Amino acid sequence: MKKIVTFVFLAAVFTTISCKNPFLQSMLEGENASPGFHTPIPSPGGAPFVEGGASLILSPDKRTIWVNAITSDGTSVMVEGCIETELQSNRETYLHAKGTKVVLKGSGNIISLNCGNRGVSPARNKLVALNVQGLRNLQRLECALTQLSSLNVQGLSALQWLDCGWNQLTALNVQGLNALQWLHCGGNRLTTLNVQGLNSLQELWCYHNNQLTALDVQGCSALKELYCSYNRLTALNVQGLTSLRRIECETNQLTADAFKKLFTDLPVRVDSDYTHCTLYGTLSHIEQQTGVTEGNHTDFSTPSDLAAAFNNAKHNKKWKMYKRLRVGGLVEI
Repeated sequence: MKKIVTFVFLAAVFTTISCKNPFLQSMLEGENASPGFHTPIPSPGGAPFVEGGASLILSPDKRTIWVNAITSDGTSVMVEGCIETELQSNRETYLHAKGTKVVLKGSGNIISLNCGNRGVSPARNKLVALNVQGLRNLQRLECALTQLSSLNVQGLSALQWLDCGWNQLTALNVQGLNALQWLHCGGNRLTTLNVQGLNSLQELWCYHNNQLTALDVQGCSALKELYCSYNRLTALNVQGLTSLRRIECETNQLTADAFKKLFTDLPVRVDSDYTHCTLYGTLSHIEQQTGVTEGNHTDFSTPSDLAAAFNNAKHNKKWKMYKRLRVGGLVEI
């Protein structure tokens, strides 16, 4: 008798769920879930390639997504996987996904895609993976602050602007993006970054990765600004970067020898270039508590060869050197 009652109870539960009880369904979908209810997030395997389009994998507990896509001819973008089936060009739109996969198709003429959260509070989007390889004519992509762990931008020869900062990326392949002028990938979990040969790149923001041990910027002849602070860099090779005017490299692991080479390789500038090089910083109390340390060499008066390279960079190459104070801003050295 006890077994029969148990079976009837389980059957009733199964029937309730299979009939899509509205309350349970809303909990399972996650949109109206209570604060303590979290739908498990599957391990990201990357978003699939879509010819002439982009695929977005959403977090199961956030199935609405804010998107703004611009097409070269002003035509609408086709939408798959959402209640909405169309997205007007250059119009901010909320899409309501039926599952966790959303596909945007623009006949290959999407030139700008914004699915990020930069400048927005609270965050509107929560993504797991994004693949825009199919958008051959894409020039601008903004996907910052969305918790992305997988991003595929390979082959986008027209891409000029990429903002994927403050996500959970452990790898980023930007090789071959020869039109890229602006790259922000800071605030991720990258251990290496290779931008070698990107001769259109003018600004590189790769700070606050905390695990970046190597950075290759060789051949970036147009690079003007480099922000690589708060990493674990032991060397910084800027040889041949004749356009360089600003470097922020504090809170790394740069030794006296590393700085000597940096000062030696800095290009000659003039006063009107407003050069800037932040070499090290003083840490706040909170940073010290979280284990952040200033690993850079901080005394540029010794040894003598370092002092000579430092003074030559300052006085003859016209570079202004700074240390960063966590209270009070920058102080010239």
